[in-house]
Amino acid sequence: MRNRDILSLLKNPENPPKEDIFRELLLSCKEIFLQERQVVEIKNKRILIVGDIHGDLKSAIEAVKKAKELDIDVVLFLGDYVDRGPKQIEALSFLLGHKILEPDKFVLLRGNHESPLTNLYYGFYEEVSGLYGLEVYKLAEETFSLMPYAALIDGDTIALHGGIAKGLSKVEQIEKIPKGDIGPKHPIAFQILWNDPDESIEWFDHNIRGPGIFRFGKSALVDFFSRNGLRRLFRAHQFFPEGFRVMFNGLLVSIFSCGYYGGSSSAAVLEKGEVRPIVLV
Repeated sequence: MRNRDILSLLKNPENPPKEDIFRELLLSCKEIFLQERQVVEIKNKRILIVGDIHGDLKSAIEAVKKAKELDIDVVLFLGDYVDRGPKQIEALSFLLGHKILEPDKFVLLRGNHESPLTNLYYGFYEEVSGLYGLEVYKLAEETFSLMPYAALIDGDTIALHGGIAKGLSKVEQIEKIPKGDIGPKHPIAFQILWNDPDESIEWFDHNIRGPGIFRFGKSALVDFFSRNGLRRLFRAHQFFPEGFRVMFNGLLVSIFSCGYYGGSSSAAVLEKGEVRPIVLV
């Protein structure tokens, strides 16, 4: 894909790109994601961590702006770029464009809304198929299925969309999740995208989100950390009015970056193990 087309898109992100440009964005990122490991390693970098976007183009633009202002090395997005919000195609295109131009600086993890399990009900399928046709939506599905599931930061911090999974004991299990699992059907992958922390329990319990989805407590998290030499988890997936919530005595940080839920659109700066919340919008 030509850089001038991407730069033109990034300068004018308010409207959906033409079909050929959107196709090229998906195809180019499909190749990039295919080459990335399921657990992206980030070392000795100043990182901006961003939670759910859900079609909030303004928050996506502000995240990139903040990254430039703060001299950020890596911008780590925790998934859920589409569904629900009014600028789903525009927000996704904006982030995919940045991924193509600077693939090492922009890390885009998969969220539970990068899947037909949610796209068919929360807007993205309707938007893409209505504007570009079913074939283009299928291409988006394929691109989503190649996104990495987690990031390992400085060997002691893990970031993912939802939470740790029942049956997940080692980070290496995430590495072995097959690429191209569109559903996803893999139980570990599914839970990584859907599970939630809960300070009222110790291990795992059912989750009202549905079958195969769990809540996890502090003991489950500490056990996973001890098996992998970890000390902190960053995740997104849940709305909190403040946009940034610390749980389990600092072991877990939950970030939400979409402004359409009535709360704060927030992110976090991570540098040398220190975490600082910031407001995007």
